[in-house]
Amino acid sequence: MMSRLSSTDRRLLRGNGAVRVGRWVRGGVVRGLAAVSGWAHVVEVAAGLPRVSVPVTDSSVVWSAGRVVVRHCAGGAGTPVLVVHSLVTRSWVLDLAPGRSLIGALIGGGRDVYLLDWGVPGAAEAGHGFDVYAETLMAAEEAVRRHSGRPEVHLVGYCLGGTLALTVHAALGDGGLASMTAIAPLVDTAAAGRLGGILRSRRLMPVLTLDERGLVPASLVRESFHWLRPVALRTARQTWRRRRNQKWRSVAGPLSRWVWEQTPVPGALLFDLVDYVRGNGLKDGSWTVLGRPARLGSLDVPVLLAVTADDHIVPPSASLALVEGLARPPQVVRCPGGHVAMLTGMTLPRRLSDFLTAVEAGR
Repeated sequence: MMSRLSSTDRRLLRGNGAVRVGRWVRGGVVRGLAAVSGWAHVVEVAAGLPRVSVPVTDSSVVWSAGRVVVRHCAGGAGTPVLVVHSLVTRSWVLDLAPGRSLIGALIGGGRDVYLLDWGVPGAAEAGHGFDVYAETLMAAEEAVRRHSGRPEVHLVGYCLGGTLALTVHAALGDGGLASMTAIAPLVDTAAAGRLGGILRSRRLMPVLTLDERGLVPASLVRESFHWLRPVALRTARQTWRRRRNQKWRSVAGPLSRWVWEQTPVPGALLFDLVDYVRGNGLKDGSWTVLGRPARLGSLDVPVLLAVTADDHIVPPSASLALVEGLARPPQVVRCPGGHVAMLTGMTLPRRLSDFLTAVEAGR
């Protein structure tokens, strides 16, 4: 029984009648446990942080597929840049605050910027696994090429968005790409790290994390990130002490709201991610996308790899395995800060801008 619950058998995602009633009860229990463990958010709510407005750059939707949209953020010059957010969480962490925005920095550099926003999954998306996300990414890239009138795009993927970009184009080819930037991608899943450790563990029972809709509840996703780095007590104390510091609140507020407003994760995607981590398939070449093997060595476009030493979610070694896997050595930028903080610093936007400029100058 334990072995079956620890598996990623897709038949566990289906059910009706009594099974659905059981899922409804289980979903309530999961949300209840997540709410209890989220006590530290009470301090943030008391300090008014999650109520702040989020300074998102003006944009217009130019393509959509279900809940997924591509937003055109600015009409600059040159080859368009498509920024691909992680497959979980809300995309506006890439545009967090004035002066702390990766999207804003690209626009400030005169780039034509598009953002792939995965939206908030619902019951209709519960069966969407990795291959569905792969097809969506390819369709979004084509939509950007069509809208911009340019034959190629610069692809910039963050976290699982970077992992998706690498696996898709390693399997399906890199035609239509001018370059690829992978920010903290998960390549070597055997590398030490808490996220990989949890997903690899046979004590993880994926089906028990799902609610009655077949989704991992947003509250469980939110608290899972806290469990990866259990410093809630210290963080809560520091939050209360700084609550009147307006400069600190200008960044902490949007970040707090982003942490609080997580999105659910489709059950099929969770199962695929567990398989991906347990099998370490991208590193050894056994992972497939839409039935085709993902071979990193087949990528033949300029690649920029961004990592940070303080990343507790995807450790640097898990990303740096890309260096050995590519036929053309990537440029590597080591950023200060953690998994999220690297997005709001100055190092990554500057090095990314230099990389894109060099790519276009060399063509």
